[in-house]
Amino acid sequence: MKSACLPLSIAKTFMRHLLTSLLTILSATISFSQTDSVEVLFAFRITDYSVKLNDSVTVVQLVLPDASPVSIKQGQIGVLKHRYINGSSYDTALIGWGKCQLIKSNYYYFTIHKYHEEEPAQGNLLYTKCRAPVKYNGLLFNINRHGISLTKVDESQFYYTNDIFSEITPEKEKAILDSMVADIQFTGKKMLDISPEMNKNVKGGIYDGKKLLAAMQEVKRSEVEDFLQFMAAKPAKYAGNVWKISEVFATWMINETPTIKD
Repeated sequence: MKSACLPLSIAKTFMRHLLTSLLTILSATISFSQTDSVEVLFAFRITDYSVKLNDSVTVVQLVLPDASPVSIKQGQIGVLKHRYINGSSYDTALIGWGKCQLIKSNYYYFTIHKYHEEEPAQGNLLYTKCRAPVKYNGLLFNINRHGISLTKVDESQFYYTNDIFSEITPEKEKAILDSMVADIQFTGKKMLDISPEMNKNVKGGIYDGKKLLAAMQEVKRSEVEDFLQFMAAKPAKYAGNVWKISEVFATWMINETPTIKD
């Protein structure tokens, strides 16, 4: 598994600019309602498999689920980065870059040229451009390609991942968003009953001056859409993780509801 190597400093700078540019461009939500095939960046967690080829190059593995509609080509460039876990900015730092050198069934092997001595680890995120069919390129599609999974307060799913590519229409997406609204409202009411001390004043943002749990009970779909647009455009702290929509939405509320402007 050999690949051409750029000087480390040049490769590092090039891949940082490339990742930033691609994430900025491809994070925009562009809606259309016909079945089509698109190439966009997707994030995947790597497995615990790794083989150190030398001090600067390590082979890592990612596995796509059976019948996955997403396809990766041999030779495709990828960028490996930390997945946000412990609340540190280091959690989202770049680890290295490389290419897909081998494909065996659902298993894809990338040679990663590391920026530092640190070895890749299970759960790190590998971003690479993939081709995927998509019926509706909306909010849920753009969240899904960053490996973000949103659940109800009881941890049940709002939708299955493969539905994003074949089943989601504008109408179905609105219905799912309405389910998210209902879950946030339900959680706000239950938390007010269980822990009324958490119903604290919100400072800043669109909920400025309101009580947190009371405001959750009055959330509208348009506000959830604003949050999901922010999440899709600024995915670093969300990518590759499973989140309860009520918890991350409440965090967004108390952090002054940052939004993405046109």
